[in-house]
Order: sequence, then structure tokens, then C-alpha cells
Amino acid sequence: MGFDPYIAVEQQSLEGLKESIFQRLRESEYFIFIDFKREKLGVPSDEVVHRGSLFSHQELAIAAFLNIEDLIAFQEEGVKKDDGILKFIQANCIPFASQDRHLLPDVVVGKVVERGWKPNWRNELMLVREDKDYEDTFHVPAEKMSRFYHIKVQNLHKERTARHCVAYLESVEYPTGERETFEAVELKWKGVIHSYATIPPSSFPSPFRYLDGFFVFHDSPNIAYIGINPFIIDFSAYRDRFKLEGPGDFKLSYVVFSENFSPAKATFELQFGNSLDDIKFCTIHGEGDVA
Repeated sequence: MGFDPYIAVEQQSLEGLKESIFQRLRESEYFIFIDFKREKLGVPSDEVVHRGSLFSHQELAIAAFLNIEDLIAFQEEGVKKDDGILKFIQANCIPFASQDRHLLPDVVVGKVVERGWKPNWRNELMLVREDKDYEDTFHVPAEKMSRFYHIKVQNLHKERTARHCVAYLESVEYPTGERETFEAVELKWKGVIHSYATIPPSSFPSPFRYLDGFFVFHDSPNIAYIGINPFIIDFSAYRDRFKLEGPGDFKLSYVVFSENFSPAKATFELQFGNSLDDIKFCTIHGEGDVA
């Protein structure tokens, strides 16, 4: 169906819970809850009642805390009704019999199709770029032509707008193999003066904003200037600190923070020589939700 499923495994520590289950659920757009019956409960009734899956209820509680609204819930017949976290949320569990456990995968698929879940909706931002993502423009302060290489920051969520997105250069790996981290200095969004941008959801015709990765001057294409925001930076020495001199191959890692999304990170390879045609700027790998 095109989905990238995560099946949680039991964690024995709070650290494991935070780093594994909590993080993966935070990245998730959808949640499937299956409440299998466990041991029989001693209740003052002739009815045989079983405890549900404590671990599944733990996951459901985390999903509720993270406001994962797209939920499909299943509960095995014989499990105590409205127990655990189910007391507090409207899950509308779909019942299934013990002898029908083997049919459950097909039932789940049917419900996913019925709800119209899509695998290309993700609760994350993503940094990507194509070869054509650059623009030649006149650089007013320097009074000469320049070429800006942009990074596309996409919002993959179906309906949530990414608010107050701020970008930084995290590190550079030089041709020598040396890696340098940088002071947090805000980068500039294309066409925007202030340090932050708003990125519309994937239902919008253009659910992305462009970030100034770096720029070069036409008459010195072997020197790359990282796209720090000159409208909010008043320390002139930053221009020289955020400068790369070629020719050579560099690896640049960028990160974008948002008010209502987890941080998104990507590393790009920059190859440049002595002409504009020598410059290559491509994605090595990207990571949504890195915190």
C-alpha cells in the first residue's frame, strides 16, 4: 500500500520509551490500535472478562498525547470494555473474534482503504533540492551578478501549516575530511527579510518554501557564501566565517526548526571548481524529525 509501518517493540526503560516509541509515534501520521486479550480478570460476575494489552494501551496514550487524530482501533472479543485509556477517548473499537485473528490483516487493510489514508502524507518537514533550484540575480550590495542555490523545504503534512520555521547551517565537512560545526546564525528564506517562514500543508498547491543554501558571484565561482540573513545580522565578520573556498568537494548539513514540527535535517554535497558549470549541489541524505 506504500506505507512505511512501524511496529513498536516493548521497552524496558524510560530512555528506550522516549527514544524509540515516542519518537516514532511523533513521526507518524496514522495510528492503528489492536487490543488483544491477555489474562483473565477476577470479576464478581459470571461473564468471563480478560485484560487488554497493557503495552498497546501505553502506545495509545502516547498517540493521544501527540494528537494523532487518524486512528483505527480494534479490540478482541472478551476484553474488558472501556478499560485503560479507552475510558478517556472515543476510539469506537471494531470487535473481532479470537478465531478470526488470522483475518485481521485483511480487515485492517480494508479499513485503511475505507478511511482514505494516503502514504504520501507525513507529519514532517523535508529538505530536498533539484538541479534547477538556483537563480541568477543582481547582487545589489556587491553590484555584480550572483547565483543563489536554493534548498526546498517541503511540508508533507496533509493539513497542518508549519509555523515559524527557522533554518541554520549545522556543519561542514571539508575536502580534508575535517568536520566543523557553526555558531547558530539564521539563514535567509527566498524573498523574505525576517528570519522565519510559514510553510503551507501538502494540500496547498505549493507546500514548500525555498531557503538560500549559498550563493556565488559570477566572477568568482570558486567561493561559496552561505546564505545567512543579512537583514538581521549586524556582525560583518560572519560573511568570512560562513565562506567556503574551492575548488573541492564539501558536505553541508542544514537543519530547520519549526514551532509545531520536529526539526528536519539534510546533508548536501557541494562540488565546485573554477566555473559556474562546475558547481554541483545535491542531496546526500535527509532526515525528517531528528530531535
